[in-house]
This record gives sequence, structure tokens and C-alpha cells, in this order.
Amino acid sequence: MNKFYTAQEIADKLKIKKNTVYELIKRGELSSSKVGKQLRVSEEQLAMYLKTASSKATMEMSLKAPDFQPESSLLKRDYLLHSNGLILCGQTSPALELLLSQMAIHPDGIPVLQSHMNSYNGLYSLYFKKAHIASASLSVEDICRLVPGTELTVICLYEYPIGLYVQKGNPKHIKNIRDLTRSDITFANREKGSTRRIFLDRVLMKEQISPKSISGYERELVSDLSTAAAIIDGSADAALGEELIIRQTKALSFLPLKKVPMYLVMETDSMEKPGFHPLLEIIRSEEYRTILKNQTGYDTSHTGEILSLPSQRGQIPFERP
Repeated sequence: MNKFYTAQEIADKLKIKKNTVYELIKRGELSSSKVGKQLRVSEEQLAMYLKTASSKATMEMSLKAPDFQPESSLLKRDYLLHSNGLILCGQTSPALELLLSQMAIHPDGIPVLQSHMNSYNGLYSLYFKKAHIASASLSVEDICRLVPGTELTVICLYEYPIGLYVQKGNPKHIKNIRDLTRSDITFANREKGSTRRIFLDRVLMKEQISPKSISGYERELVSDLSTAAAIIDGSADAALGEELIIRQTKALSFLPLKKVPMYLVMETDSMEKPGFHPLLEIIRSEEYRTILKNQTGYDTSHTGEILSLPSQRGQIPFERP
């Protein structure tokens, strides 16, 4: 026997309002019958409506473009809104450890969560608003390219030499990057995105040296300590890194190639937000510069200088402390 339902019963079954049931009947999408003076919907009529609605939904889904969200919206979504302090991503260094320790005791300091990663990924995190600050040891031109369309403020922490780690006394007489192509040399490389890897790949391109000609180029290590250890244990003859590691291990020799800066990079608008003023105050303090230089030997002659990088206009010269 065909069962009949009231409008309210149909509404309850479909989890819609009673008025919506009448609207469906009025538009002819849902058939109905008069039982006495009342509108009723039979079981058969309801089944027909559900079948038609299901077919229509399937067709609309097949014609509709996939609802993919761009990566930027997924990465940016409320990521920083739940942080009680500052998020700092990028290359780590003793200078940052000192800075964070002093932020912890500064009267206006706020917590800083540091995520260790290479320069490229630190700037990538800043671009996608996953971090408030990026620490990067790259040129301002590279920084602008990696964080496009954003007005940035760059604070110089220090400058330091990078060069080649070799065995103590340099028994294989390595002098430059081109020597890495020699058949008797094995190289310990760094990961893509690190300052050392970017420097190396640029030299190789400039000198028209094929990476395939370097034994060990494909082997990637993730820190100066790990590349230095590879030379000490004999699995490599050379690596790129900073001089500080050599002074700490005393087991290797260092061949300087270039002096590079270490920057803190942030959106210019952030400079007026909590935590940024005490950060800058610490960096520009004589105490910070003195401790940093004595503990690391870094060049602090430009420490605390600020460079503004507008998103479209030319660069503004360094503002000295």
C-alpha cells in the first residue's frame, strides 16, 4: 500500500523547513496529491524526487571545476593568529641564541619560538606568513626575489666568512672551488636552499663547472658540523662552511672565499608590533655586539643597521644605529 506523508513529515525526513517542502511542490520538483483537503506526498512521489535530486547533484558535480584552494591560502590561514610570541624561522647561529636569551630577560621582551631551517626555507615561511621573522644569510637581491611584492625591513646581525673546510694542513693542496673536480677529491655538499649550496651552485654556473664533475655533489648534509665531521672521519676531503666551526673543532683548516651577511628579515609593518622594538634594541646594544664579537669572532661593524626593501621601488640605504 502506498503511504502518504504530510508536509511536516517530508520536512523531517529531508531535514529541511516545512515551507521549503511547499516551495518544492510549487516549483514542480516534488509531486503531491490531495487527500481530502490536505496536500500529501506519497512514498512513490518522494522516491521519485530523491532519485531526480541525486541525478541532478551528480551532473552538477561532474561539470563543476575542482574546488582546490591555492597553496598560499592554505599556508597563510590563521597560522600566526594563535601565537603568543614571535616565530623565527631560518638559519641558526650563536648570535640568534644570544639574542633569544636576552629577549627572555628584557622588560618588554616576548617569547620567541625558533624553527631551525635553511635560509631559503626561512624566507619561504615568511612569504607564506608562517613566520614573523626569517634569519637568512643571503644578499638583499636574493631576499627580494624570494619574498616578492612585500615591503621588508632587514636588520644586519653580523658578517662572517664562508670558505672551504679541508684536512688539517691541507695535505691535498686544495685552493678553490675548481679543485673540487679533481679525481682525488671527495666533496661533502649541503642541502638545496642553504647559503653554502646557493653559493656553490652560483660559482659552478659562473665558472661553467658541471656539478657531475664533483665527486660527492649529490650527497647532501644538513649542517656545517656534519660536513666538517665527514672530513674528520675521512669520508670527504672538502666542504663549504663558516669559519666558526673550524675554531671550535681545531681539527681542520679553513680556506676563506667570501664574506657574507646574516640578516633578520621581517615585513615592515611588523616593526610596530609587540616584540620587535625590544628585539632591535638588544641587537643595537653595545653589550650584545661586544659579547657576540668576543664569543664568535664575527664582524659586528654593521650590526644593528637597517635596510628597507620596498616591494616595487629602489632600495633605501642602510640606516646606521
